[in-house]
Amino acid sequence: MIELKDVGVWQKAIDSIASFISEGNFRFSEKGLSLRAVDPSQIVLVDFSIEKNAFEKYSIEPAFVGVDLVELNKILARALPKDRLLMDLSESELNVKLEGELSRSFSLPLIDVNEEEIKLPEQRFDAKVDINARILKEALRDAALFGSSVVLRVKGSQLLIEARGSAGTLHTVAKQAKNITIKGNGEVVSKYGLNFLQGIVKNADPEQQVTMQLRSDAPMKISYKIGPALLEFHLAHMLL
Repeated sequence: MIELKDVGVWQKAIDSIASFISEGNFRFSEKGLSLRAVDPSQIVLVDFSIEKNAFEKYSIEPAFVGVDLVELNKILARALPKDRLLMDLSESELNVKLEGELSRSFSLPLIDVNEEEIKLPEQRFDAKVDINARILKEALRDAALFGSSVVLRVKGSQLLIEARGSAGTLHTVAKQAKNITIKGNGEVVSKYGLNFLQGIVKNADPEQQVTMQLRSDAPMKISYKIGPALLEFHLAHMLL
């Protein structure tokens, strides 16, 4: 049995994952809980983990089990703000309990998901941007006015966000400041699908920092925390 007092952490994390991954394997281990999966289009790799000490209770046998994340997300969407989350495994089911003003129990059948271990790509990055999630989300909303893709350009102490479409163009400059830290090795330019990028950061707390690691014409690594949960995404690039 595992117990998490703040159901919102699990709720937001699973919603972020389920935006891309419909089925995946949870690994329950002595260190905590994790999931690593690639979306069907092979554009986004998700790497999620939450350490054992983040739970109020964590007493569960090590296991590697397949779960329908879309259905799990539907269950978690029904959680009330002050609910406690309890989860347990049987031989064939993941049992989810929401305890609050109501006590609700749900059971999801375990499913067979490809058990091949997914390895993280070996990547070298030439730029790193730590940016306030609220600022990044606003810049991406601006980009969505004109395009379905966005060009990220790191030059010196500036992050440039560019979008272009038949309706017009966007050119945004984010300079190093209190909520933005930019480190780069030369000029770095790469292009990404805007819907994917917006989906990745949608559940980042507005005042949380999002870290983007980039290299020209290469996949980007985006990471942030939801409470004690760590979410890392590797997003494939598009041709410029």
